[in-house]
Amino acid sequence: MQAVTTHHGKQVALVSQNELRDPRTNGDYVRAYCHIHGSDHQRSLSIHRTSGWGHCFNAGCNAVVLVAEWNPNVAARMLHASTTGNVYRRPSSFTFATERLPLALQPVLLHAPQPVPQWQRHEQTALLALEERFHTALTSSRRTQAYLAERGVPVKVAEQTGVGYLAADMVSHYTEAEQRFLVRRWAARILFPLVSPYGSGYIGRSLWQWRPGMHEKAHKELLEHANGPRRWIKTNPAGWFCAPFEQLASSIILVEGAFDRLALLTAGFAPTEVVALTGTALQIDWLPPQVKTIVLALDGDQGGLEATRRLADQLNNEGFSVKICPPPQDRWGKDWNERWCQIGSESVWPLRKTCSALRSA
Repeated sequence: MQAVTTHHGKQVALVSQNELRDPRTNGDYVRAYCHIHGSDHQRSLSIHRTSGWGHCFNAGCNAVVLVAEWNPNVAARMLHASTTGNVYRRPSSFTFATERLPLALQPVLLHAPQPVPQWQRHEQTALLALEERFHTALTSSRRTQAYLAERGVPVKVAEQTGVGYLAADMVSHYTEAEQRFLVRRWAARILFPLVSPYGSGYIGRSLWQWRPGMHEKAHKELLEHANGPRRWIKTNPAGWFCAPFEQLASSIILVEGAFDRLALLTAGFAPTEVVALTGTALQIDWLPPQVKTIVLALDGDQGGLEATRRLADQLNNEGFSVKICPPPQDRWGKDWNERWCQIGSESVWPLRKTCSALRSA
């Protein structure tokens, strides 16, 4: 057990799951006797199994705890910072009880994610088997090349990030009816690889009935009004469109859409410093220990601004340095890809300025 204090002054006890005294599972929570103040009358320590965060309900203790095995990335970041003095510091007044604790002790396993339905596991397997083919199709399809060009993204940039295209004729690659059925809904889609702690996945953007010169808004309306396929679909597990977690830079830029990330990479930002959420919530415990600073560059509409405020509070509470840099409120678009298509390199000057200040700090 180790005690640290956040730069907001909150004291946190980092504990191992093996230190929990006689734990009992109660839904999404684990209740245990508090080994910090020495409770032996009731299980006053309550911990959320997914996040690893918990606290003691005893008024005389009220300790905040984090179970290291259940949230290893945040725990590692806190331990690292406590030794460097960057964000956290060891408190001098945090003491632990020496009273007799309950003898019963049992390990509590890391809370597993919700099980993935069998059909979704089969779908993911079928897509993985086609991965080499849809990478090749990205560079050979004139339609895909035209679409990327209208989004302001060179094919080479998309190819380097693992983006692919599942042409309709690839569905016939499968002889089994079930596999053809699962893959069919991905036909005529640009596929973006997703990263998560639970495995890799994909998100796909439909090009159904898209033609050169068609504006994004017009294509969206066509899909909605003509009973076409869904504009975007994802596998389960889903995740973020980004570099592998262990390769992420210490300072990252968080954007909403896959094409926002491609626009920033086209503008010269490094693949290791731009993360696109692609409709998946920001799971703070997914962030690896080396990430220290996050630039929130979500969309400039009302929803994006509200999400920015919410995430800024959450990230600040977890000890991250947060910079807010939404797209400017002007006539050139609410997201980075839209702005990139309108005014090119001038569209990203706020991000360049923000990131330049971070590098020189």
